[in-house]
Amino acid sequence: MNKYNVVDHHLLIVTREFEEQENLLNLQDFQALGSCMGEFEGLAFYNGGKIAGASQRHKHLQIVPLPMVPDGEKIPIDRAIATATFDHGIGVTSWFPFRHAIAKLDVGWVNSPVESAAEILKSYLTLLGAVGIEGSDGMSGKQSGDYNLLVTREWMLVVPRYYEDFQSISVNSLGFAGALLVKNQEQMNIIKEQKPLTILRHVAA
Repeated sequence: MNKYNVVDHHLLIVTREFEEQENLLNLQDFQALGSCMGEFEGLAFYNGGKIAGASQRHKHLQIVPLPMVPDGEKIPIDRAIATATFDHGIGVTSWFPFRHAIAKLDVGWVNSPVESAAEILKSYLTLLGAVGIEGSDGMSGKQSGDYNLLVTREWMLVVPRYYEDFQSISVNSLGFAGALLVKNQEQMNIIKEQKPLTILRHVAA
């Protein structure tokens, strides 16, 4: 369980042995992720580096249950993802004014996570390469730049990062799912004035 959970049942998937949060995800990470996502429908995310919002060095994926908002859409960006157009398996949507890459996933991968993990890993590495993150052969271990990753049963999204925050508002992967987190009313006012997409465009590569 997450000691500092954002929502109820906010879970962590943590490596048994210490690995750096700036290491690329590997086959075992996606096997563990698929096993968890097969148990309940959730949004998984990975803050790839400090600039991407990682607060701990020990490698950890995170999952929040869906829907993110009670009686609302499963994920605020679902409609944007639905507009994506694909070229050689890499999708983009005109709704996002920042660099990104989207992959469609076979929803059944979570039913056989051990067997399907290699294909999910391949999609992840392809998306990293599409946004310019080196080390995408999966062999070097370390990433060449920070990024945010979102994964559902149906799709995967990668966004490269340049800045960790916008006017004191820290942005992690959930920000790109449509959930910017604030600490006080002053930060809320900044979001209302600047608008979420302006903030995301500022922190993304």
